[in-house]
Amino acid sequence: MKLKLLPPDSKVWAPRQWLSCALPFTIFIFMLLFYLTREKLNLFSQVEPGLKSGELHCLGPDKLPGQMVRPFRKSLTTEGDLQLPQFLDGWRKLVMLLDPLGTLFTFATQEASEKLSVLESYSQGPYSTHYHTFSAMADWEQDPSKHSSGLHTLVLLHRALHWAQLCLGGIARVQNANVGALCREAYQSVLGPHHTWLIRQAANLAFLAFPGQSQILELVCPGDSEQEAQEALSRVAGMLEAVYNRTQGLLAERGLLT
Repeated sequence: MKLKLLPPDSKVWAPRQWLSCALPFTIFIFMLLFYLTREKLNLFSQVEPGLKSGELHCLGPDKLPGQMVRPFRKSLTTEGDLQLPQFLDGWRKLVMLLDPLGTLFTFATQEASEKLSVLESYSQGPYSTHYHTFSAMADWEQDPSKHSSGLHTLVLLHRALHWAQLCLGGIARVQNANVGALCREAYQSVLGPHHTWLIRQAANLAFLAFPGQSQILELVCPGDSEQEAQEALSRVAGMLEAVYNRTQGLLAERGLLT
């Protein structure tokens, strides 16, 4: 007896044929989704050239706040000391940052520029080897036979740095801040006691014409959102505070705080 093979029933084979076609297609779709997801992640993880991962745009190497933060950070590389060339470089960038922000900032930066020129003349003069670090300068100038004023000049810059740190930190931290009142309070606490009555009155008038918070944030980080600018300014103020604290400790150890 011969068995007769029946032709395959299309209803029976159709699911198998569909499965055999669908499996490669499904694999292709998964591979495509994986590729697109990876490309999207790569796109989001890219940072502007020169920026470190997680670094704010405003703190990049081609932006003034970033150019200021870097030398100040380098000035702290030696534990228990202050690298003066990097400190002065950071201060020069700080002057450039503050100068466009208003009349009182301009007054403060002009005064700071004069002090910076004094210290730079020492660090580039015949006794430059004694002006590479705070400790070397202090050892050199505390010799009674020396008459240089590097330490006194540094104390004046130290106070101005503290005022800038408090003022910028407040602008970064306080929402809808009254910038004039905030920076006036910092001035009265830090710089005012060391100024004449006439200078204090002029400063109080200048605070009345201070630019608003939004304007300052735009000047510091042009093109960035207010939130990003505040975060960048907060980090700037944090670096100034670190430099201030290091210098404060060094001056206190030498009995140079007045």
